[in-house]
Amino acid sequence: MASDLGHEMPPGGTRQHTFDPGVLAAIHQSAALLARDQDAFIRQFCYDVTSLVPEASVPPGFDMRAFCDRMAQALLWVALTERRPRLVADTLRQLGAQNWYEGFPDSQYASVAHALIQTVHYLSANIWSTSTGSAWISFFMWVKPHLVAGAQDAAAREAAAREAAAREAAAQRAAAEREAARVAALSRNHTKVVGDVNIERVASLLDDDEDDDVGLGQIMLGMTRKNPPKP
Repeated sequence: MASDLGHEMPPGGTRQHTFDPGVLAAIHQSAALLARDQDAFIRQFCYDVTSLVPEASVPPGFDMRAFCDRMAQALLWVALTERRPRLVADTLRQLGAQNWYEGFPDSQYASVAHALIQTVHYLSANIWSTSTGSAWISFFMWVKPHLVAGAQDAAAREAAAREAAAREAAAQRAAAEREAARVAALSRNHTKVVGDVNIERVASLLDDDEDDDVGLGQIMLGMTRKNPPKP
């Protein structure tokens, strides 16, 4: 039975693209033939994607082979699955998010679409027709918005996480500054208290009037007078 992609509203309630039964049947039949030798499909798709996506458009170290493997398997799965379109769309959004996190630019999905058509054409030359090409183009027109939406979701989550981290860092800096100010204030107050102490009064309190020995108060008083505090 052909895929049901064209018969349910996608997330958001807006019908982005629909398929007539003939297009769905063509996609399903073509994908079923390609899935018989999935490894060959992945190899050819990777070759075509690598040929069409400029190396400068992806970050250094980008794993193009892993990207092509994911995309090729996902495209075949979407073309053949009987899952409800909403679930398929969610899977594609997750795929788009993963592609974004790894650095694949949304602007290059047009090159991926071109590569897909070239791959299908090359591997199914015996049954290729204009209608087959149109069907695959329509298929990718349904797939692409979900990939891009997933990338946008990932970018929004990343921005929100950075903003939250910045707020947390700012809050920690403010707390550290308040604590430093509090410690500085305590230090100033402590110095003032020590400076305001009447040493002679303390000496009189410490000494015992009936003790003939020199008291601790007198010793302190003598030390203070010999070593007056620095201004």
